[in-house]
Amino acid sequence: MSGSRMDVYRNMLLHPPVEAKGFTRWWWYGAAVTREQVSRELAHMREAGLGGVEIQITYPLQEDSEAEGIRNRAYYSPDFFEMLDYALSEAERLGLFVDLTLCSGWPFGGPFVPYDMAPEILIPYQIDLVGPTEYEMDFTTILPGNPCHAVMGKFENGAIVPDTLTDLAAYLDATWLHGWPWGHRMNKVSIPEGHWKIYVFITNMYKQQVGIPAPGMEGYAIDHCRKDVSDFYFAQFGDPLIEKLGQGRVRAFFCDSIELGGNNWTKILPEEFLARRGYDLTPFMPALWGQIGEATGDIRYDYYRTFSELTIENFFRNFTDWSHSRGAKTRIQAHGTWGDILQAYAAADYPEGETFGANDKYEVNAVHRRLASSAGHVYGRNVITNETFTWLRTPRFMETLEMMKAAVDAVFLDGINQIVNHGYSYSPESAGKPGWAFYASSFISHNNTWWEYYPILSAYIHSVSAFLQAGDSYAETAIYLPQADVWSSMPLAELHMAMKLEEHIGKTLVDRVQKAGYAFDFLNDEAVTALSRMTEQGMALGANRYRTIILPKVARLPLDTAVRLLAFVREGGVLIAVGDRPRTVPGYVGREANNERLGQLMDALFDDRGEEWHPVGKGKTIRVAGEDGVIARLREAQVPVVAIEEIGEAGEPDLAAQTIGYAHRILESGRLYFVANVSGEERKARMTFKYGGRSAAVLDPMSREAVRFVHRGDTVVELAFEPFQSFVVIFDDALPETAGDFATLAEAPEQVDVLQDISQGWTLRIPEAGFERELTRLETWERFEETRYYCGHAYYDKTIVLPEIPPASSIRLELEGVHEVAEVFVNGESAGVLWKAPRRLDVTDRLREGENDLRIKVVNLWINHMLSPDAVEPKPASPVSENWPYFTEKIRQIRDRRLYGHKERQQVASPQPSGLSGKAALTIRSGGIDAQ
Repeated sequence: MSGSRMDVYRNMLLHPPVEAKGFTRWWWYGAAVTREQVSRELAHMREAGLGGVEIQITYPLQEDSEAEGIRNRAYYSPDFFEMLDYALSEAERLGLFVDLTLCSGWPFGGPFVPYDMAPEILIPYQIDLVGPTEYEMDFTTILPGNPCHAVMGKFENGAIVPDTLTDLAAYLDATWLHGWPWGHRMNKVSIPEGHWKIYVFITNMYKQQVGIPAPGMEGYAIDHCRKDVSDFYFAQFGDPLIEKLGQGRVRAFFCDSIELGGNNWTKILPEEFLARRGYDLTPFMPALWGQIGEATGDIRYDYYRTFSELTIENFFRNFTDWSHSRGAKTRIQAHGTWGDILQAYAAADYPEGETFGANDKYEVNAVHRRLASSAGHVYGRNVITNETFTWLRTPRFMETLEMMKAAVDAVFLDGINQIVNHGYSYSPESAGKPGWAFYASSFISHNNTWWEYYPILSAYIHSVSAFLQAGDSYAETAIYLPQADVWSSMPLAELHMAMKLEEHIGKTLVDRVQKAGYAFDFLNDEAVTALSRMTEQGMALGANRYRTIILPKVARLPLDTAVRLLAFVREGGVLIAVGDRPRTVPGYVGREANNERLGQLMDALFDDRGEEWHPVGKGKTIRVAGEDGVIARLREAQVPVVAIEEIGEAGEPDLAAQTIGYAHRILESGRLYFVANVSGEERKARMTFKYGGRSAAVLDPMSREAVRFVHRGDTVVELAFEPFQSFVVIFDDALPETAGDFATLAEAPEQVDVLQDISQGWTLRIPEAGFERELTRLETWERFEETRYYCGHAYYDKTIVLPEIPPASSIRLELEGVHEVAEVFVNGESAGVLWKAPRRLDVTDRLREGENDLRIKVVNLWINHMLSPDAVEPKPASPVSENWPYFTEKIRQIRDRRLYGHKERQQVASPQPSGLSGKAALTIRSGGIDAQ
């Protein structure tokens, strides 16, 4: 049994399942692809260790050119389907999965979408009047849209008096021009004495178009709230795709982030509102923009809740139902929507988060990643994906493999367990180097200078993802999502729920909770009331046992949620309220009775003594003023699942916890922890695991080796982290009592001395540039005029003479400055690759006594090429062309904005260091190396 358990972990480390490999987004620009290049690029991806592609067909980058082999394909033309069919066949032949974006550009839409199925924007206009008087107005050519509702109310003390609200819809009328509908007017209305406001709500006549689509896909976006519209879209766009290509060839259909500019209305909302909320919205519509007293927040809550339900039911879940009926799954990025964010993510088979910006640091991403992973953990979606590396650096061409390793680990620490690169640009050979590139992505393709070394990172991603997809996620802390507060406080708006939640909860609060050792999930009302069950260990959701729930500045709490939280505390749970206790039940119907009942429940949960524990049944509650109080009370209430402390360093006791995080999984017979140092500094950490076991194995997913075997009977493990290093720690009582052949050398005291300083006397050669230079000391090549803008690979050569190497010693090559990746060759054989800190490499087995040839191959980044004054950007000779799109200005604008190096030259003043710099040395370590 012990051996078989060890074999399982060994096999997972060395042979992770193919499904855990990373994916990449693959942009086809204008579908201007060829069979040969499709085959070539898919082969590159497979060789790099990627497991699948997500094809996203978007705007063209070049006009048709027979000489350059460029032919843009109209969407759904016969040769479009022929090329897509070929790509699917090639991917299948190479063992790659294929996902497909079910649109071109975003959001969903196209030329077949009629005007009345496009998203609607409701715009309020208000007219101030002093009565008694009469009012009438011809709105024709004044209001840019269709007046659909009008309401009048008396204005006093900065708000509308609710009892005076009057529906004026009957006063709206059409205007005509020679028998044709021309506009709208309001017929004469009698205004009583006092200050009155008339609100006229129009549906804007200008509707959103699909953004930057491929040829033939220009058109309206769809209304995501109507089932008839999404059904129409799937029938017009999805079903023909399946008919042409066949079922089962696409693994999953993908929906990108919901970016519906200004969308805040759907024509079915009044009818659905009445059916779902039990009253007519129209008379209360001024509350969506202005104030109508205490009921304002309740009306807004009901409006957004209805809007949320329509979107989740009629689009998100309908999308997955349609995909399942056609033999495919779904990946969905739900951020950008106004809906219940966990429900929206969980509508997918693969909830997908997103990371954009310089996120190569340890920090909870509460606006995208943690919401997606929480949805997966709460709703039972085991694989949670993430669009990774978007805008990792701006401008483009500045991202390194080291940055990407740090960014990936930060993603894993947020509960994500599959990476989708953003991404890989299809690029014809005629485009030269660096070729076509997406404007918002990192440049992760065969055209990058460091692509030949990407498989190292790819293999690492594969291994870690496999471990993080094993078993079940586990957390004991939860943070309640105050969605009712967001809905109640927002006027009529294009509401991004994820962003507003982060603002309301506080970015630093969630980060501090995590770094205090309390990995957490977000919970929505459905999770608390319908999905969970109470146990002696806490609120159970899947494998999770939430013992503490945090209410972050929650003012409005649904009654069912309050009842459930009281039961949670009485069964032994801990409830921490930041700020005041909740005092209002959201929603208009029954508001007074509901608020009275909520007061009773809150009286049972909290007392008025401020920041003191209040016992309730087997559990307890407390109110705290701010973040400091949350962390202090968390530590009083429960032991962290993983406590991380710095070893041997003065200063802050939680220094290591600021850069080292963990993710926790429950396995069949043990506990798995992924721990990572997301920083360029070495860290020595003492990690105290709340749940351990008799034996533990510490695995290095980068080297794919076991680095330590622990058999101590306790739960404290001390680890020395190199910069950007990570481990997998597995506690399992079924592990053997001795390390056996699974363990390798463990860390032990050692002495390190400089054996030889080799910083001087190198030869720099750049064959591609016809450049060679003898260097008195290591120098980067952008210093030389001839190679100032050169991008590619160069060689640093040196002969070294060594004395006899003492037994039981090891020799390392240590380099101070590497820009950006260096492969080391000793006596003609590769000794390894230096691509992240620390830039040191064990070369013992490659060295010999006497003379040795040392060659270091270095690749830099493409940014210097983009800065070159010789990189001339061609301009069209004429406003028209013989080829598609015929008007050359259309392509020029796309290329200037999305392909050329304008932004790079604006943001980067001079060429970046390229090659080797600083000190280089051979160091020797002797003695003290023991097996543990």
